[in-house]
Amino acid sequence: MSKTNAGDLQRFQAGADSTLRNAKATAAALTTLLESGAGLEIDCSCVEQADITFVQTLVAAQRSCAARNLSFALGGMSDVVASAFQRAGVTVPGSMPSELSGI
Repeated sequence: MSKTNAGDLQRFQAGADSTLRNAKATAAALTTLLESGAGLEIDCSCVEQADITFVQTLVAAQRSCAARNLSFALGGMSDVVASAFQRAGVTVPGSMPSELSGI
């Protein structure tokens, strides 16, 4: 995982293993970025493993941004991440819920 600053958005590169094994480090990095006062852009293109913990972390980050009136975006949504959201029954933050999603 890596962090860069792009204007008023802090960019976060999610790691290949975005599972419970790395959840604490991911959450800590996102918290640090949020404390900068800039919005978040999370690049999920390199994620090879994701679980419900990653989904929960992303949803919490989106809610934290919303509470602070900051921008939040997910980019490079890999099939693995999309599948993790689907298995969790959670709509991807920033997307419109569909009638078929049941949400």
